[in-house]
Amino acid sequence: MSAGKYQTGEITPVAVPSHHRVLYLLAAVAQGIGAVAVQPFAIRLLDPQQWGQVSFSLSFISIGLIALSAGLPMVLSTMYFDPDRGPDRARSLNGFGVGLSIVGASLAAIIFALVASATGMLTDGAAYLISIGIIGLHGITQMALAYLRSEHRALAFVLITIAATVLGHVAGLAAILVIAPTATVYMGGFAVCVVIASAAGVMLSKPGAPLKYRESVKAAVRTSLPVLPHSIALVLMLQGESILIALQRGEELVGRYNAVMPLALGPLAVIMALSNVWQTTIFSHRGVDSTGQVRKVQREAVFIGFMLTLGGSGVAVFATHVLVNDPEPVLLQLARILPLLSYGYVVFLVATSQLFAIGRTRSMAVVTPVIALGGLGLAFVPAGTGNLLVVGVIKVVAYLLLGVVYACVVRRYGRHLVDLRLMLWGMAGAVCVTLLMLLLPDSVGWGIGSAAVTCVVGLVAGVVYLRRLRSPKD
Repeated sequence: MSAGKYQTGEITPVAVPSHHRVLYLLAAVAQGIGAVAVQPFAIRLLDPQQWGQVSFSLSFISIGLIALSAGLPMVLSTMYFDPDRGPDRARSLNGFGVGLSIVGASLAAIIFALVASATGMLTDGAAYLISIGIIGLHGITQMALAYLRSEHRALAFVLITIAATVLGHVAGLAAILVIAPTATVYMGGFAVCVVIASAAGVMLSKPGAPLKYRESVKAAVRTSLPVLPHSIALVLMLQGESILIALQRGEELVGRYNAVMPLALGPLAVIMALSNVWQTTIFSHRGVDSTGQVRKVQREAVFIGFMLTLGGSGVAVFATHVLVNDPEPVLLQLARILPLLSYGYVVFLVATSQLFAIGRTRSMAVVTPVIALGGLGLAFVPAGTGNLLVVGVIKVVAYLLLGVVYACVVRRYGRHLVDLRLMLWGMAGAVCVTLLMLLLPDSVGWGIGSAAVTCVVGLVAGVVYLRRLRSPKD
């Protein structure tokens, strides 16, 4: 879609090419395989304390990616489809976001370094300091990716994403093999790839002068400000219970807890990949669905959310035995529950994308913080006693609640914006699948069997899904 259409005031809702979904999915699979393939080696090369630092840092970076994508990058994506010089103003906002990321990350790193120095923990906290820098670089990358996906440059988007994530894990593993088996060395190797990815993002998206369109930047900041407390709360929902466990029980236990977190973060990576298609479609329609494309996106999101729950819970036991040394029964149960989190995130993503599309983000400053603080309050006691299963259940319930509440909020502005009935039926199915998986034995044999069955089901569903994408009526 050319910029000229926007300059003349013409808005054409976007039907994202079907093959872009495949590209984004391949990137998500690569991200998942990269993390899962590296973890068994890293967890055996590093001692428990060093692995605890690495797992905490990687989880923090992963949730930082999700939190960062909810602010200015989302506003940039919606601005791109504005009829009045949308692409040019989005490029200017890209430049503003780059500067903001640099300043924000620098301040955070300085504050952390000062506090760590005052407490004598700077050496032990070096890995965490690097992770702060990585999140800042990801802020730059996310702005670039938001612009690239709006331009339908899916291949560039995918290559940058893989460089910033998959290659980061590979570089981290190579670093501890060649240099030294420490958390700092692993995160240093990871950071090198993130630097390269952020530089590539800047070169390809070509950020404009930050203050060229001052009013647009001010409007974007006003829209994204309510998202700031939302983003902080989202970080707490994704990582808060790990912080509680680490503070009350130590890094070794949080390392065990985070060792099964790929069962939640993996599905989230798939959802985030496909969201590049879903959100672009929703943003370009601006709350109107005359072509039925937004309705199609919602059906697709529910299907993907259900399949991720089924697949994740099905492979959980087998995956846990691969990822963790001698996993205790509670970790096997926890691994089966965590994939359900992804369904709640799907509903949340669809609903909040509609809020951005119609410019109604104020409620996000309240809804997410309330649910996040409520969930952490409930998780405080079980985190202190080391009851990881209860902590995980609270986390999953909080995400399901988050999705339902946002769906209800969006429907206040228009019942057509979100198909609540469809979302709830999908959620009921996902919950039933999870409960069924919990009833199965947790032996290795049963784990391999359930993994095989769910993989076959997923393969068949994937073939049907791809055929539907290629169908002319879709």
